Amino acid sequence: MNDTPPTAIPTKRRCTVTVSAQAWHGSKAAAQAAGCGSISELLEKLGNGELAIVIADEVGPPLSDAPGTFDTYGAPSSTPQTVTAWPLDSADEGPAKPTSGYTNGRTATATIHPKSKPQPAQLLAPLLRLPKVVLTAVCASLIVLPILYVLDLRLSGSKKASLDLDQAITVTTGDAIAGYEVTDHMRIRPVHPVTGAVNVPHNGVDVATPSGTPIYGVGVTGDKITVDCWWDVDGGGWVANQTTESFPQLVFQSLHLLENECRSGTFTSGEVIALSGNSGLGSGEHYDFRVKLEGSYIDPPRQFLEAALTGKTLALDGSLAE
Repeated sequence: MNDTPPTAIPTKRRCTVTVSAQAWHGSKAAAQAAGCGSISELLEKLGNGELAIVIADEVGPPLSDAPGTFDTYGAPSSTPQTVTAWPLDSADEGPAKPTSGYTNGRTATATIHPKSKPQPAQLLAPLLRLPKVVLTAVCASLIVLPILYVLDLRLSGSKKASLDLDQAITVTTGDAIAGYEVTDHMRIRPVHPVTGAVNVPHNGVDVATPSGTPIYGVGVTGDKITVDCWWDVDGGGWVANQTTESFPQLVFQSLHLLENECRSGTFTSGEVIALSGNSGLGSGEHYDFRVKLEGSYIDPPRQFLEAALTGKTLALDGSLAE
């Protein structure tokens, strides 16, 4: 027998929810997003505390023929808001902010702002649903790829080197380079030592090297060097033209090389590209080093000549590397 007095038995009170046409579509979309089959199920879960109500910018597609919006108590509202229901375990940090619902027979409405824009959280939602492995790989690539690019530039030496040619130190007759004496520097010779011609320009630096002295590729550390060997009918004998990645405006020339010992092809700075000799016109075994800037001969900077005779490489500022 039930001794509970009739007045103590809880009774259900009818709850009425009235929405506009636009709010109906929004509420329906909110119910589907929360995993509810109907709006009534959505409201029931809200009442049971199974869902939290948070504000979003838009729920469902905006309707162009929607009537005016109303506030929580049915009065016209000039600042419509959108209400979206989410499961409690997926709600963002911070307490839920209810903006509409149902209470003791009061009429509640959910409205949609037709011109609202997606929030950053909505835009990132698809990305956040990706597996963690994918997200980790994407983030790692964004960090690693720029580092690899910079390392590739440094290791390949593809950056253009800088050199103030006006301030470059040159050599003169009597100087010593790599233990070899400079026998003539760039100048106008009063008399050519072989032909006897007068006022003949000497466009390079002569160094007294014995035949068979190794000649090295000139360039910044790691530079790719292109060597082109050819025979100079005007007396230069076997000549090697060098071009480098870091000094694209310069051409390094080596004259009077040993026959069949000039190697055309691609090399790395510091590699042997030829052997000195005495081919062509010359009064004795020697090495003739020249530099062209955009097609015109310039007085060869000392560090370039030293690199050609020692195999030392250059830094990006044009100085000899440590």
